[in-house]
Amino acid sequence: MFFGMLFLPESPRFLIHQKRHLDAYKVWKRIRGIEDRESREEFYVMSASVISEENAVAEGAKNHRFPWMDFFTEPRARRALVYANIMILLGQLTGVNAIMYYMSVLMNQIGFDKKESNYMSLVGGGSLLLGTIPAIFLMERFGRRFWAITMLPGFFIGLVLIGVSYQFDVKTQLQTVEGLYLSGLIIYMGFFGSYACLTWVVPSEVYPTYLRSYGMTTSDALLFLASFVVTYNFSAMQNAMGRTGLALGFYGGIAFIGEIYQIFFMPETKNKTLEEIDVVFSRPTMDIVRENWAGVKETTRLLLTGHWHKVFVEQAMTDPKDQVQVSHA
Repeated sequence: MFFGMLFLPESPRFLIHQKRHLDAYKVWKRIRGIEDRESREEFYVMSASVISEENAVAEGAKNHRFPWMDFFTEPRARRALVYANIMILLGQLTGVNAIMYYMSVLMNQIGFDKKESNYMSLVGGGSLLLGTIPAIFLMERFGRRFWAITMLPGFFIGLVLIGVSYQFDVKTQLQTVEGLYLSGLIIYMGFFGSYACLTWVVPSEVYPTYLRSYGMTTSDALLFLASFVVTYNFSAMQNAMGRTGLALGFYGGIAFIGEIYQIFFMPETKNKTLEEIDVVFSRPTMDIVRENWAGVKETTRLLLTGHWHKVFVEQAMTDPKDQVQVSHA
C-alpha cells in the first residue's frame, strides 16, 4: 500500500478545492478519460458541484453555523445519515461480532471439548473470509441494492439452522446438533462476509462531500458502539432469551426487519456519480419507496413467469443510468 500510494494522484475534487483546476483536469484525464462527451460533461458538473459546496460552507461559516448541523436541518444530509447508519446497524445487530468473540464458548455448548472448540472457531472465521470474495468480484456488477437484498436472507437461513440445532439434545443427538449448528454457522458467516462490504461502501458514497468526514466519523463510531453493546450483553441476552430465542428470535428478527427496510427504502447507487447520488437523496423518501415497490412488483412478475435471465443476468450487465431502477426482493 505504501509504494502504491506514492503513485496515487490527488483527487480532482481536492485539487479544485485548492483552486488547481488545470491539475484537476489533468488527473481527470488520466483516471477517467476525456475522449467522450459524457466524461467531459461529468468533469464540468463535478467542478460546478464543488464550487457550490464551497459557497454553501462559506455561507454557513459566515452565519457561524457548524457544518454537522446540516444533518438535522438539511433533508438530503439527514436522509443519508439515517440510511448509512441503518445499514451499519443491520450488520452489527444480527450478532456477528458477538458470535465471533464467543465462538469457542458456543462450540463448547454443542459438544466440543475445550481444545476442539478453539480449532472449530476457525470455521466461522474462515467462512467469513471466504464470503468476502464474491463481493469483491460481483457486488459492483449487480449493484448495492441487489446485493444487500440477496445477502440478508442468507443471514436468516443460517440463524434458523443455528436456532433449530439448540432444540436437540446434545447428549443423545450430538451429530444432528453439530451438523445443524455448523451448517448454519457457515451459511451465516459466509453471507455476512459478502454483506459486510456494504457497511463500508455505502456510508462512503452517500454523504455530501462537504459532510463526508463528519458522516463517516458518525458511522464508524456507531459501528463500534453497536459491536460493543451486542458483545457486552451477549451472555445476559442468551440467559434471558435462551439460545434459540437469541439466535433465531432476536438476531433473526433483526435480519427479517432489515430485509423489509432494504426492499422499500434502499436506493441503488451502482455506477452513479457523487452528483447523481446527491439527486437520489434530494428526493422525498416516499418517491424512493414508490419506485422500489414498483420494481418489486416487476421483479416478482418476472420470477413467477420464469424470466430468471432478466432478473439476474441482465441485472449484472445493465447500467442503471440506462434504465428505470428495478428493485429486487
